Amino acid sequence: MTITDAFETSFAGAVDELAFAYREVPFYGPHLDAAGVRPADVRGPADFRRIPATTKADYRRNFPAGVLVRGTKLADEFVFRSRSSGTTGERLITLAHTFTLAERQLRTTAVHPGMLAVFAGARDQRVCRYAPPACSDVECATPFTTPESRTLPDGTLVLPVAHDLLATSPELVDQAIGELTEHRPHWLYADPAHLAFLLDAMRARGLPPPAADGVVLAYNLATGAALRRIRDYLPAGTVVVEVASMSELGWLGMTCPTGFLHLNTENFYLELLRSGTDRPAGPGELAELYVTSIGDRLSPHIRYRTGDGYTLLDGACPCGNASPRVVHHGRCADYLEAAGEIVLTPRTLDELVGSAEWLTFYKLTHLDTGPLLLRYIPVPNTAHGERAGALAEVIGQRTGREVALSAVDHIESERSGKLFGCVRAARSGESGVPV
Repeated sequence: MTITDAFETSFAGAVDELAFAYREVPFYGPHLDAAGVRPADVRGPADFRRIPATTKADYRRNFPAGVLVRGTKLADEFVFRSRSSGTTGERLITLAHTFTLAERQLRTTAVHPGMLAVFAGARDQRVCRYAPPACSDVECATPFTTPESRTLPDGTLVLPVAHDLLATSPELVDQAIGELTEHRPHWLYADPAHLAFLLDAMRARGLPPPAADGVVLAYNLATGAALRRIRDYLPAGTVVVEVASMSELGWLGMTCPTGFLHLNTENFYLELLRSGTDRPAGPGELAELYVTSIGDRLSPHIRYRTGDGYTLLDGACPCGNASPRVVHHGRCADYLEAAGEIVLTPRTLDELVGSAEWLTFYKLTHLDTGPLLLRYIPVPNTAHGERAGALAEVIGQRTGREVALSAVDHIESERSGKLFGCVRAARSGESGVPV
């Protein structure tokens, strides 16, 4: 199967989803009519790209009645409600059937037999989540909350953490460690920066690592420094995967046993379009991901603009799975440009940083002009000053910009609670993705 074949196997399902949304989703008919396009006009992928994209703004503005299939309701059985973290603006409420999300999770996990085995062995589904409070739909950022008040309907225990991760009090850290130890989860669902922070705290206290069989890292790009600490501290044999996901759609992709991120082209029709164009990207070209759901009978998404960047990899994966392989580059809004060209993404920045045994967290903040601000939290008793200086020099050469470097003891999280490594300090929406 070629790369093109892998993407286009789901095209017929996308055309059916388009026709269904046009008939049954109140906001979508007028959305398509305004563009002068009808489902019957779509015969191939090029026609499909004529369909106007949808964004968070469409689903926020028309929620709830306008985005739900006619005849369905918020209170229907098996309806799961989730909120986005608010990374790009106001938080978005999304509804999906639990069985639809479960199917997407299962098919996405098919690329990693080891993680499939972890899920299959979790008969009682003991799961702990450690992530930004805004991602969890329960109050977990204040002291004195109880595990019962932070347990989700599916039984997942959400561990307590502050909105500003690195400002989490020692008392709240101790509470999270105690609950994690007592709950003994079969697997962990965590933001990579959050989990690295928690494991650092356990190591500093002389405690053993959690004995979970598997770890799913989501919500944010995993930096090399975070992955190093997570993998070094967890017991040998713990299955660790990275997942590309969105609160609106569930799991979109997962890393295979050889470490490559594979996209789920069975439950979604996916378009990788070269940044700033409607042209399909080839292998190695930086692209933005657009997603069309397949078989969603509650709130379909058609050509949903994710705002996330990827590059497609050519050739077969050593793991043997034929689904497309990609590299996730992070939020398009955080790319750094020079002379109209993208010169740095959150992913390429992290590749420059590497596993970085001399730091724990870092953040590069940039405006359209002026120096770049690179802050990092050093690991004591390392030659961090020399290494940081060399890193700043490489970044400066790559971007043509001056780099202001500083070692700090705290780096703030974003308003979403996530800790990004590369941030464009600009107003929400300037990327062109409506918020």
